[in-house]
Amino acid sequence: MQQHCPGSSWPDYRGHSLLNLTATLAEALGCPIGHPLLRHPALAGLAARRHVVLLVIDGLGEQQLQALGPESALRRHQHGTLTSVFPPTTAAAITTLMTGEPPVRHGLTGWHVYQNNPERIVAALPLTVRWPEDDTSDAATVAETLFETPALFDRFDRPATVLQPAYISDSPYSRQHSGQARRLPYRNIEDMFGQLQQIMQADGGPSFVYGYLPQLDSTMHAHGTRAEPVRLLFERIDQAFRQFTESLRGQDVTVLVTADHGFIDAPLERQIDLEDYPELVADLRAPLSGERRVAFCHVRPGRCEAFLANARHRLGHAAWCLESRVLLEQGVFGPGPQHAELAQRIGEAVLIMKDDWTLRDLVPGEKPYYLPGVHAGVSAAEMAVPLIVFHGR
Repeated sequence: MQQHCPGSSWPDYRGHSLLNLTATLAEALGCPIGHPLLRHPALAGLAARRHVVLLVIDGLGEQQLQALGPESALRRHQHGTLTSVFPPTTAAAITTLMTGEPPVRHGLTGWHVYQNNPERIVAALPLTVRWPEDDTSDAATVAETLFETPALFDRFDRPATVLQPAYISDSPYSRQHSGQARRLPYRNIEDMFGQLQQIMQADGGPSFVYGYLPQLDSTMHAHGTRAEPVRLLFERIDQAFRQFTESLRGQDVTVLVTADHGFIDAPLERQIDLEDYPELVADLRAPLSGERRVAFCHVRPGRCEAFLANARHRLGHAAWCLESRVLLEQGVFGPGPQHAELAQRIGEAVLIMKDDWTLRDLVPGEKPYYLPGVHAGVSAAEMAVPLIVFHGR
């Protein structure tokens, strides 16, 4: 993709992405999934561990870890750097971690996903309908048509537990992608690590625990990556991690920690409103889907060439403007069979934002809002995530 987007960062599915970490974890726990493994010395002997824990700290990319905690416990246990998936965003990356399939297969292409039958754009995690305004489908109905990939944890050779915040633990997304795993809600960060410690101390057999922490992501969206609330929250997470791992000394346990994506700051003056470009809006048959950093454009029949010419003329300083088919040809969504609706979901054109630019549009009923921190683009800050490994012994 460098010929199309010079200086950009993309997933390395050949052995250095979240997909490959998932493949190594799955093979160690008894269910090879057929994707290339992440071969790293820190992961040797994983199959022999009595307890295996995977913690995902949403938004804690490599650059965020370096900036927030150069002397942190998390940083001290870092063994490497991975790439996320494309696009590097929660809906795409977490689904890969929980299903063992890349976005090309599971088909979740961002916060907003286009569906063709019926034609609508939905928010993939809360399962709300963004467009059209008169679509009153509830979350359960949307989930039935959107979530098709089986849960990975059901195939592990040991019981699985999923720890998530109480407000999402019983959501349709969590139920689908946790499968038959025991789902435990937690109240706050300390409660999650406390429940983790109890599971490790129980007298049961081998176990796998998946823990998800979305708090840092939410805070960086609201405040940017360098704000004081972000620093304080990171310190809280790191302290809880340090105390948890200290309690595991001498135990037969491995704790893996990574993130689904990184982050960048998004200056307000670099936010583009699509409504300011009526000649572009006129060529669209539906609102944008995807993300503010990677916008999939659903273009009227016969207008793609004209749309891209106008986009390059008006937005070329801020975005790489490409035919969406290029993404499929270059394999950026990962290896394997293609989801039946993927080509439709990514539209006819894609606007991949450069530097720290963002793009938004509005549909009837939406209120404009600004996100100081964003992700899903193809900068190194958004694509690179840490590989953190702690062994109890």
